[in-house]
Amino acid sequence: MNVYWQSGLALVLSLLSALLLYLGSPNQQWFKKRYIKFYPALLLSLILLCAAWWLLRSHLSGLSAVFTIFTALMLLLGLLPFTAKLSKPSTKGGKSTLVRSKSYAEYQTKWWSRVLGALVLGFPLALFTSSLIGLTYDVSEAADVRAQFIMWMITPLWLMPLCFIFFTHKPWRVFLSLLILSACLYGVLGQVGIGG
Repeated sequence: MNVYWQSGLALVLSLLSALLLYLGSPNQQWFKKRYIKFYPALLLSLILLCAAWWLLRSHLSGLSAVFTIFTALMLLLGLLPFTAKLSKPSTKGGKSTLVRSKSYAEYQTKWWSRVLGALVLGFPLALFTSSLIGLTYDVSEAADVRAQFIMWMITPLWLMPLCFIFFTHKPWRVFLSLLILSACLYGVLGQVGIGG
């Protein structure tokens, strides 16, 4: 298969993965009810991402394939919630016809606390994860190339929690998960002798 076709198919699989994840989200605004629950959507999404990684892996290094997929997901998951705003809702009898689930009425956004929490708690997670990824990088590669890769890997890893925080009604679960993951990764880095 041609390299361009493989790359295109990998990006399509990444898009389908992000779409499935969004459709399984309790905050999705495309349909009145969710047709797929979050955990099955997450599992299918991960399977599609593994297939996309495998396709990219045939002509990129494994870490470059991961970076490409994370960057595509960061962009897609950040933009998908706004697609509901593209269609202009009509008004019938003074009521909007914008499709929203019934739980949306009692949903309180608290945008600032979500954004600040995801940014503050996501940064250490991104640093620790990129450091662990840097440990698996090929040592025959030049040190400045490795440093650039690790530095640029922080951005999609940092912004991923910012995308995911809006997919849930209970952000404290995501915050708790970010804290636990950060603590575990810090412990692993301490065991291998970096930053501990």
